[in-house]
Parts: sequence; structure tokens; C-alpha cells
Amino acid sequence: MKKKKTLRRLITLYPQRWKLWLGISLTLIISVVGVSFSYMIMQVIDAAVENDRQMFFRSFFVILALVFINVLFVFFRTRLFGRYTENGMVRLRELFAKKCADLSLESMQTSHSGDLLSKGTNDMSRVRQFTATTLHRLIEIPISALIALVVLFVLSWRLSLISLALIPVLIIVSSLLSIPIGPASKRVQKKLGHVNAVVTDYIKGIEVVKSHNLEETLNQKNKRYVDESVESGVELAKRRAILESFSMIFSLMPFLATFLIGGYFVIAGTMTVGALLAFINLLNFVTFPLSQLAIVMGEAKKDMASASRIFETIDIEDERQDGETFEFHKSNAVIDIQGLTFLYAGDDKTIIDDLSLTIHQGETVAFVGPSGGGKSTLAKLIMGFYETYDGSIKIGGHEMNDWSLSAMRQHIALVSQDTFLFPESVRENIKHGYESADDKQVIEAAKQANAHDFIEQLPEGYDSVLSELGSSLSGGQKQRLSIARAILKDALILILDEATSALDTESEAMIQKALESVIEHKTTIIIAHRLTTIKDVDKICVVADGNIVETGSHETLLNANGVYAGLYESQIEKAGDLDEKTNL
Repeated sequence: MKKKKTLRRLITLYPQRWKLWLGISLTLIISVVGVSFSYMIMQVIDAAVENDRQMFFRSFFVILALVFINVLFVFFRTRLFGRYTENGMVRLRELFAKKCADLSLESMQTSHSGDLLSKGTNDMSRVRQFTATTLHRLIEIPISALIALVVLFVLSWRLSLISLALIPVLIIVSSLLSIPIGPASKRVQKKLGHVNAVVTDYIKGIEVVKSHNLEETLNQKNKRYVDESVESGVELAKRRAILESFSMIFSLMPFLATFLIGGYFVIAGTMTVGALLAFINLLNFVTFPLSQLAIVMGEAKKDMASASRIFETIDIEDERQDGETFEFHKSNAVIDIQGLTFLYAGDDKTIIDDLSLTIHQGETVAFVGPSGGGKSTLAKLIMGFYETYDGSIKIGGHEMNDWSLSAMRQHIALVSQDTFLFPESVRENIKHGYESADDKQVIEAAKQANAHDFIEQLPEGYDSVLSELGSSLSGGQKQRLSIARAILKDALILILDEATSALDTESEAMIQKALESVIEHKTTIIIAHRLTTIKDVDKICVVADGNIVETGSHETLLNANGVYAGLYESQIEKAGDLDEKTNL
């Protein structure tokens, strides 16, 4: 039932369904023409035996006409199914890609990128094969067999009953043997998704892999998944081998019975030689297609398993698209959080625990604290990346659940510690902050981010195309492009999540100076590890164990001699030790 639902959904999804129905109609005609060949062969042979030249040549020319019709219709059918498939695959790929873009961060993190990649490649390829070839074979094979069966009974009902006695057994057993192929195929595709996941991890984390000597660990992990996929593939191959072997044995048995008993009928004069040869040829239309039907059904189940995996992703709920667009009012707190509690899906540990915070217009607030305390999670909640929380988050005086997320994010610019650059030109990467920006605005943003000089030194300047993930740039250069992108966006709220963590001391100082003029008229949240960079902010919030344990200015918190003072003194001591080692 599930596979019928998947097939119906797939066909409904594809555009230009008239091509499908026309292709099916041509398939029916091709089936009739194919069976007609056998009948005309009987006419030719009987005319030759009886020395009837007129009937011989008339039948021969009919066969030539049937050949021409068959070739013509096969050409148009293949073309129709091909166009129907390609148009449908465009729509399915667009829908799948759009779904990946529309998923919430929370939903995206439950699926490994490697498995999504497998669905977008391996599974898509199987679905393409289904609509291009498997679908019309599923129609042509049983229709041809049914028409041939009717003609067989017309030629000799007694021989038909004897020859076809085993076919019902063939159909039943083949169907039973093909049942496990669908689940087995789905297991194979799932295992291949795991293999792709490891390869994706290796590619994306190549620097970590090399620096920590993880090659052997990942190779062992990959080997385990490959072995599992091979094991599943062997199981699938075993089931297909049993199915195909069984089908071949049973497909030969009706022919043996036909040769034996049909030959006796010819000797007895109750059947002509031409009728016997036509009967054997028609019998092939019944037995061979039915033996192939089991194989095609197995392929179809594999294809539907792949389609089901694709639809599993498509059916994941999109990130919320509703909500209103509001204006920011200076009288309202820009960010007002009350009683916020949050934990990740499937996790029992609370990340944010009953946290309250108010940030006013133009304030610069720093989040500091030990790793894992919830600083970055809090920033992601403010961005609306997660909406399953308890408490209240108001942005610009309005509850986040009332906002249109896309409208709200227009007012927020994020510079993350995990810099991502697209494999496009430098100019295009910066313009993703504001797509309508002109070259002058792009260059000005780059200058403010201290990126203009190194961009000018690239082979093609702002037109230089970056390699994947910007791997041709240093960490500091990538971060400065990310900052330029945020500057160009000119949002009311600026979130800097360890934005200068990838920079050396000299570059960090230059970026800090550039950001001073940028954040002057903005509400800024700084998630900082280096406490020396946030001495002059309006307010420092120490986040630990999911809550704000201390709030105040740099001097106030140092005098309080609490968590912040301990963190600051620890960093000063480490910096002093580093200076001593450097001098040595």
C-alpha cells in the first residue's frame, strides 16, 4: 500500500502527465504489434508450405509494415518517457533542494549531510531509471503476455492449457520471492548513505583529520560502513539471484511441453507447422515477459524505496513561514528575553535554564563564560534558529513567534566563528549581505573589514572565484570577508560569534578598530573568548550552566572577584606564560 502511495505521489508530482498517458497508449499499441508478428509468421510459413505465393507476399509486406510501425512507435515512446522523466526530475530535484533550504536548523541537524547527499544523487538516479524505463516495462510486459495468451487459446486451447499450467505457479512464487527485495534495497541505500556521510566528514574536516592523525580512525569507520553496505548488497544480490534462477527454470518448462505435445498435434494433423511455430513464439511472449516481470518488479521496488527516502526528506516540516513584519521602535527593548529555557531535541540536558535578559537600542553586550555554557546557543535562539523553547523572546518589542522569521532576520547580521564562503567570486560573497549593493558599497564594506588590501592582491581582485569553502584563503581572510558581508547588510542588530577568533593579534586589533565605527549606532551582541577585546562594551553577561550568573561592566565584574574575574586572570596568566616562552 505504501509503495502504491509513493508511486501515485511521484506521478502526481511530475508535470506534463499527458506525455505519460500518451507514452502508455503507445506502449499498448507496441504490445499489440509485437503479438501480431507471431500471427503473421504463421501466415507466411503456412503459405510457404502450401505454395500460396499471393498469401506469402501479402503476409510478408504486412510484417514489414508492422516492423515500421513498431520502430516508429518505440522511437516516440522513448522520446516521450525521456522528456517526461527529465521534466519530472527537474521538479523533484528543485523540490528536494528547496526542502533542504527551507528546513529549520533543528531539523537539518537531525540528518547527516552525507545521507542527504546520497538521497540527492543515488536515490534520484534510481527514480530517474524508474520513470524512464522501468515504468513502461511494467505496463508492456503484462499487456503483451495477456494479448499473447488470448491468441494462444485461439490457436489451440488444449495446447495452451497444457503449456501454461505452470505459469500461475511461476507468477505466485516470483511475487513472493520479490517481496523482500524492496526492504533489502532500502537497507542498501541507507548503508550507502552512511558511507557518503563518512566521506563527507573526511572532505569537510580534512584539516582536523590531518592534524589529529584521524585517517586510520575514519578509514576503519568507513570500512565498517562499506562492509555493512556490501553485506546488505550481497543479501540483495542473493535474493535477486534466487528470483532470476527460479524464473529461468520455470520459463523453460512450458516450451518443453509445447515442443513435445505440439509436435504430436502436427503429426496428427490437428495443427499446422506455421501454427506451431507461431504458438511457440507467442508462448515466448507469455513466459519470458513473466520471468522478466519478476525482475522488473524487483527493480521497481528498489526504485520506489529510493523515492520513499526522498519523500521522507520532502515531508519534513519546513521552517515556519508565517508571521508579521514589524517596525522597530526605539522606545522598546531591542531584545527582551524572559524565563527562557531550551534543550536540544532528543537531549535531556537543559542548555538554557530560566534565563532573562534585556538589551536596549544601541547597547553593546558581550556574552562570556566557559565553553558549553550556552553562549552560542543563546545567539542562535535570538536568530530564530530554534523555536521549541519555553519562555519569551521578544525582538523589537514583538514576540518571536509573531514575527515573520525572514523579516526579523533582515534586522540581524551574524558573523559566526564557523566562516562559510560560497565557491563564487569575492564580490558575490560580500554581496550576499545585500544583493542590490553596487561595487562602491562592496569595496567600502571590504575596507571597513580590513579586507580590501588582500582582495586587491588576488589574481582577479574582487572577481577572483574562491575555491570550495574558501580554502584558498587564510582563516583571517575568510573571517574578514564574512565581516564585510555583515557590514554591507547594515542590520540593526549585529551578532559577532567569536568573530575575531581566527585572526592574529595584529589583524584582530585592526578589525576591532574598524568595528568600532560600525557598531556605534547598532545593537551589538559579542560572544567573546578573548576577554581583553570587550573591556569597553556597555555590559558583560557571564553565561554559565545555561544562565547569566554575572552582569556588569569590565571594572565592576573584576571588582566583584567572581567568575569573570577568574576567567580574566586565567587568560592574563596564560598570555604572560606565552610571552615568557616567546622571549625565551
